[in-house]
Amino acid sequence: MNGAARAGGLTLIEILLALGIMGVILVLITNWQTNTLDLTTRTNATGRGLMELNDLTGYVGDRVRAAVRVRVATSGLSVNSGAGNACAVTQPCLAVVLPEADPTTGTVTAYRLFVYRLQPRSVVTDDKAPDAWAEDNVQVLREYRSTSGSTPPTCTVAAGVTLETASAPGCAELRNLAGLTSVGSFQPYLVSDYLTPADQLPGGAAPFSWDAATRSVTLRVQFRQQARGRVTTLPPTQAYALNVRARNAP
Repeated sequence: MNGAARAGGLTLIEILLALGIMGVILVLITNWQTNTLDLTTRTNATGRGLMELNDLTGYVGDRVRAAVRVRVATSGLSVNSGAGNACAVTQPCLAVVLPEADPTTGTVTAYRLFVYRLQPRSVVTDDKAPDAWAEDNVQVLREYRSTSGSTPPTCTVAAGVTLETASAPGCAELRNLAGLTSVGSFQPYLVSDYLTPADQLPGGAAPFSWDAATRSVTLRVQFRQQARGRVTTLPPTQAYALNVRARNAP
């Protein structure tokens, strides 16, 4: 009888043992898939952070190199109107005056003021992915550009005229960038997202600093993003620092 039962199928103990083994295998597969997904998500976040830092530092670095005036402000300068418009330690500003040339002749036709400012992510209404965590935990870098209708306006010059000798509207204010107290109606653009807030950089580092002796700007930034419940920062323990010389600044 036992031999016949054995030949005809599995015993209950064998079935339970097989189910137990299958359960262990499924748990191992599930853990492997979860770990793989976590690793992939963190790797993607790291890749995104590298791209953000590369784009940000390359873009702002090029602006600084070409600048004819540079100013770092944590007080004494306000950007556009509205609450919280003053540059501060928590929302520092980097202002640069850049020459603009005719693309066909290479002749400088204007000098435009650009103000870069770290601000809460919530101030941006467009061009950002929905992310409730990021609204309270990261900042964005925005660029504000002068226009013909801004205050001060873009300084338009004739051929052969430099910022030092220009008399058109706005030129005097751009020459005296260090004494400028406010700018208005500047056009904002989003430069970078998911940045560690200015007052939370490792070691208390300042996002922008200016060395007048060497005519150099040091830019310090760190990428911050939450990936599958874990906050990822890049670089992990310090801010990324880029030192750029403003070759044309006095």
